[in-house]
Amino acid sequence: MKFKWTYLIAFQAILFVVFLLITFYFNRFAADDYYFIGELKTSSFKEIYSQLYYEWHGRWTSNFLLVYFLKFHQAPMFLMIYNLLSVGLLYIGVTRLLNSINNYYHLNLSKKLQLIYGAISISVLFFCTISANDTWLWYTSSIVYLWSTAAFFWGMQLFFTEKKNFFGYLILGVSTIYIGGSNEPLTLLTILLLLYLIFKRKEITVSGLGIILLSASFLINYLSPGTLNRDEITPHLGFIDLVLYTGYSSVKFLLFSIYKTFIPALFLGVPFYLLGKRINTPLVKNFKPIKELVWGNVIIIGAVFLNQLIVVYALGALSPDRSGMASTILIAIIVIRYLFLLGNYHQEKNAKLKYVLVLNVLALIVFNLYFAHIHSIYSKVVDGRNGYILICKSPLIIKVDPLPFSGYIYSAEITDNPDHFKNQHLKKGLGVNKDIVLVYY
Repeated sequence: MKFKWTYLIAFQAILFVVFLLITFYFNRFAADDYYFIGELKTSSFKEIYSQLYYEWHGRWTSNFLLVYFLKFHQAPMFLMIYNLLSVGLLYIGVTRLLNSINNYYHLNLSKKLQLIYGAISISVLFFCTISANDTWLWYTSSIVYLWSTAAFFWGMQLFFTEKKNFFGYLILGVSTIYIGGSNEPLTLLTILLLLYLIFKRKEITVSGLGIILLSASFLINYLSPGTLNRDEITPHLGFIDLVLYTGYSSVKFLLFSIYKTFIPALFLGVPFYLLGKRINTPLVKNFKPIKELVWGNVIIIGAVFLNQLIVVYALGALSPDRSGMASTILIAIIVIRYLFLLGNYHQEKNAKLKYVLVLNVLALIVFNLYFAHIHSIYSKVVDGRNGYILICKSPLIIKVDPLPFSGYIYSAEITDNPDHFKNQHLKKGLGVNKDIVLVYY
């Protein structure tokens, strides 16, 4: 690989990290965050945790961290520190996995390249995420979906470790327990993957342990009084409606946002193609690009449909975009794997690809400048509006103006109905007695 290509790839990785840092700095609380902040003012950790488990849902692992971390919400730059911790854990998990794959397949990649490609991997995963604003940035949601994603990558590292030790098994145990107790679709996907590894690679001990811990943790979640109560209040769809809703959700997931998700992810994944070219030895015998592409798409479509089916069946309606994080992980892995193996297959030089890297860098520079501006304006307006609410002397009701476009930050917008749950959450979180409504001019 030419030096200038390596330099551009490193610059691409740095620019994406800069975007995350900027976004984390301007991130603000929203929706359910305010509810839990308000609850913490009058209830203990145990009371809130018990209420969630026995009355709402049984995500016992993510609920624990959600309430525990939020106790420190008044600390300076709490959200930025939390976001850094979240993505930091994900990044370490991904780079650990890349290091294990490097050693397992004897790829001879330097530590520097592994660190760079860890960031590239995170960027591909980010843009493969539908509505990354609530999955990556929204506190209440990210503790469920982003943390279980990090746990997935931490746990998978053991399968590419020849000399397994107690620490590796401990990480697998913690990871699978967290996934089972927080992310139901990812639990099923991980179990299917572990079953595949049992039959394909004969990883009976490791996979068996993972399946047992995942299943046990999931049952604590699924059989909780809160989950059972929630199932009673959500509508139950007939077979035809279930299929139709699932089909629509799957098409929506795959196609409606493709111009700002999967297409950017493919461009940002081009460095993996170049990395594959760097490996002179063929990694897969009889690699057929068209066949691999077709099978990759079949697996993606099947995984997305299964993911959406689980959520639609549970909720009885169209699934929220954040619930597709399980299939997002699989899509990102398939994209990265395919580009890497395709580059390994195409050993001949292709100078035109350097222009894709230049395009990536230029696009990320514009991307950073644009969203730094958007996020800065949004955060200032949120802070100003919350400050106004706290000092407003209106005797009856507090009227506020709409918030601007929030970009990749999950919006804290409320409604013109004072009884709407978002309005009530904001009121509770800020600790005001008067109702708050949104007004349009």
